[in-house]
Amino acid sequence: MPAGNSAPQPAPPAAPLPVPQDIPFPGTITLDIDATNPSQGIFQVRETIPVSRAGDTVIFFPKWIPGNHAPSGQVEKLTGLTFRSGGTVLPWRRDPVNLHAFHIDVPAGTKRVEASFQFVMATKPDQGAVYASSEMLRLQWISMSLYPAGYFVRRLPVAATVKYPDGWTAVSAVPSTRTGSTYKYQTVNYEVLMDSPVLAGRYYKAFELTPRVTLDTFADRPEELVATPAQIDAHKQLVDQAIKLFGAQHYDNYRFLFSISDQIGGAGLEHHRSSEDGVRPGYFTKWEANVGARNLLPHEYTHSWDGKFRRAADLWTPSYDVPMRPDLLWVYEGGTQFFGYVLQARSGLVTKTDTLDQIAAIAANLDTQPARGNAGIVGRVGQRAPAARRLRVEIGGD
Repeated sequence: MPAGNSAPQPAPPAAPLPVPQDIPFPGTITLDIDATNPSQGIFQVRETIPVSRAGDTVIFFPKWIPGNHAPSGQVEKLTGLTFRSGGTVLPWRRDPVNLHAFHIDVPAGTKRVEASFQFVMATKPDQGAVYASSEMLRLQWISMSLYPAGYFVRRLPVAATVKYPDGWTAVSAVPSTRTGSTYKYQTVNYEVLMDSPVLAGRYYKAFELTPRVTLDTFADRPEELVATPAQIDAHKQLVDQAIKLFGAQHYDNYRFLFSISDQIGGAGLEHHRSSEDGVRPGYFTKWEANVGARNLLPHEYTHSWDGKFRRAADLWTPSYDVPMRPDLLWVYEGGTQFFGYVLQARSGLVTKTDTLDQIAAIAANLDTQPARGNAGIVGRVGQRAPAARRLRVEIGGD
């Protein structure tokens, strides 16, 4: 070692964060969101979290996001975070290792901690996914809430309330009651709420596909909501064919949260009782020119069975700070993609000929990528997990 160089020693490791436990939580979290300013993408959040002891308490912002299969929680868009107890501001510090974790020193006798913050959504594509405009909003609870460490998230009851712009309609798989522009949602556990996003907007039309399945359609302009009976019948056949294929209706209700917009970004994200589905204008009005867009709903609906009702053991985690592992992601996405093409053809959403042509194009594309044979499926999918949608592009999806 050259003379004069120091020989530093590593800093002591950070204290471990609480491990999630499958135990009851002492109380109900309340979550109140003001979503009345969607065009600026600013959402005001107030959350009350019960606490059962004094001292160091860890609060998480969700990090590992289901459906993204990656640590993609947008903590960088959380601003103005403040914690209070009985009106007194509580100092907090970010964990030195997990930047999605916040430490609070809770005073003795405290029964609840009140958090307030803003979630600042992207308003331009170069800032990230744009999910809000002056006409429509895709509200994802998982980006607008915090949760306490030390519990399975399914043991955390949450009572949520959201105020939307005047004249808007909001739809979610979680039942709600409406007073004016404010929706009060049924108390459910945190895992169910995070898996039940909201689509809200000014122009809305519901197409009942079965008594338990609805195509909840929102658009920038009302003319985009006009569909022919034959078009809706094909979507009804999608549900019917999926039930025949999988032999189960594993939900009390299912909502296709379907946006037709060039103001907010496209979407394709699966949930157990709903899916976030977004396409460009012309889905109904330019039906013959949008064949490729009609694979989206079969794919996301299949995920309700493959990936949610039946899930890879190492992709399920007890809370959103626990890393997901991708060993069976190839089944989760690849199997879903396969059955999505089967269902688009069987339902009549896409003709058999067009479906076979699409599959042939996938095969031809793979033939031009010989280097893919140098790694196994598991390893290759795992490497691509941070950009999960790329997997779908690889195998021919939208």
